[in-house]
Amino acid sequence: MDCTLVYLVAYAGTLACIGAIAYKVRSYIKKPVHVRWELYPVAHDSERAAYGGSYLEDADWWKNRQKPSFIAGMKGLLIELLFLHLTLETNTKLWYRTYPFHLGLYLLIGGILFTCLTAVARIMGIEPGIVLTAMGNIVQVLSVLGFLGLIAGGAGLLHRRLSQPDLKRYSTREHFINLCAFILLGLIGLLTWLGNPSFFVMARDFTVSMITFSFAPMDSFLFSFYITFGFIMAAYVPMTHMGHFFMKYFLYHDIRWADQPTQDNPATQKKIGIVLGFPVSWKASHIQGDGKKTWAEVATTNPTKPKE
Repeated sequence: MDCTLVYLVAYAGTLACIGAIAYKVRSYIKKPVHVRWELYPVAHDSERAAYGGSYLEDADWWKNRQKPSFIAGMKGLLIELLFLHLTLETNTKLWYRTYPFHLGLYLLIGGILFTCLTAVARIMGIEPGIVLTAMGNIVQVLSVLGFLGLIAGGAGLLHRRLSQPDLKRYSTREHFINLCAFILLGLIGLLTWLGNPSFFVMARDFTVSMITFSFAPMDSFLFSFYITFGFIMAAYVPMTHMGHFFMKYFLYHDIRWADQPTQDNPATQKKIGIVLGFPVSWKASHIQGDGKKTWAEVATTNPTKPKE
C-alpha cells in the first residue's frame, strides 16, 4: 500500500472528524430550545442528589439563585461515561454486551493519547527512559485489550440486536453496519498487534511522521490497512447515531440538568420567545391546533372553555 496515500487518508480523516463534530455541535446549538426532562437526582445539586431531591422542594425556588456544583456535575457525567451505570441499573443483560464495547473504545483512545505523547517527546529529542518505556508498554496492553473489547462487545451487541425482539424491531441497517465495522477494526488491529514485534513502535513512528509531514515508509501492510481503515472510521462515525459519544455533554448539562430559572437566563428567554411563535398543528382536544394558532395562543387560552 502506498504510504503517501495512507498519510493523506489520515489527514483527511482527522479533518473530517473535527469538522463533523463541529458541525453537529453547531447544529445543536442553533436548534430551538429543548423540553427539559425533569429527571432526578440532578448530579450538580450536591446537597440533594444523595436522596434524589431537587431545589423544587423549596417554596418560591425561582427567587433563590441556585449554586450548582461543577465538581459534582462532572463526577456524575464521568461515572456515566466510564461505567454506563444507568444501563447497568436498568438493563443488566445489555450492559454485559455494551460495556466491553465502550471500554474497548476508551482503551484504544487512551492508547492513542499515550502514543501521541511519546511521539511529541521523540520530536523534542527526549531520550527514551523509564517513563517513556513504561508508556510504550501501556500502549501495548491498552491496544490489545481495546481490540478484544471491540470484538467481544461488538459481537455481543450484534447478536442481541439479531436475536432479541425488543431490539430487533428498532434496529436499522446503520446499526448493523456500524457494529460490523467496529468488529472488523478490532480484528485488523488484533492481527496487526499479533503479527508485528511492537505495535507501539509502529504507531509512534507513524504519529511522528504524521506530525512532521515526513511520510516515512511503513513496512507492515496490515498496519497500513489498519491505519487507513481507522481514519476512515474516524471520519464516518461522528455523522452516525454513534456521535452520541461527544453529544452526551449537552444531553446531561443542557437537557437533563439545565435547571437555571428562566428569569436569570436571557438566552433561554429569547429561545422560548421564538418557540412560542411556532404554529401548532396538534389537533388533540386540549390543544386544538389548526396549523395557524401559535404555542403562545395555546399557552394563554383554554380550548375547553365554552364559547360565549
